[in-house]
Amino acid sequence: MPSARKEVRVSLAPPEITYFNEIKHSVGVDPLVSVGPLRQVSGSEFSVTLTVKGLRKAKALATLLVLNKTLDNLRIRVRVRTSDGQSVSPIAGSLTPLQIAKLYRTAFRSNKLFCFVSTKAIFAKIYVYPVFKLRIVQFPNDDLSDFYLNYNNVAAFVFRDVLRNSISRTSIQFSTALKRRGSGVQRGKRGMLRGKGERV
Repeated sequence: MPSARKEVRVSLAPPEITYFNEIKHSVGVDPLVSVGPLRQVSGSEFSVTLTVKGLRKAKALATLLVLNKTLDNLRIRVRVRTSDGQSVSPIAGSLTPLQIAKLYRTAFRSNKLFCFVSTKAIFAKIYVYPVFKLRIVQFPNDDLSDFYLNYNNVAAFVFRDVLRNSISRTSIQFSTALKRRGSGVQRGKRGMLRGKGERV
């Protein structure tokens, strides 16, 4: 009898698992934020709850996060609540670039991947630049394009995936801190950005 061929099944991490891990390894890298488990609400709908210490911080995160993410035919709902169980909604109304920048400070000042935030005017339009540390976010993901089957991405781009890219018609430009010779972040005098950016 001819020997039966063994079929090798390749397991790829589902997109909802990858997205959950992006949240966990970016926004969740914060002692004041706890990322709950990914729960399946229905066949194609999932939810994840972030528990945040402090109402102001929770409100800022609820405003900056993508709360309803669509991945092909899947939908992921992100909920934010305070540590005492209070559900938190995004800030209503229009926000200025400076107000958005202050929300970043409030939301991420205790996040170890966050560096600072700045606003910059380019051709009379003001942009918000959250700057994240020069770090690689890595987690197991059954990614066949990586020798170790990991997900690998620069921190700023992981935050870009899970945070809103535009708020009140203000574009958010997710950036990575510069690395000088040796170590440290390159900044201008007194901690200001080089150029015409405004540190807030």
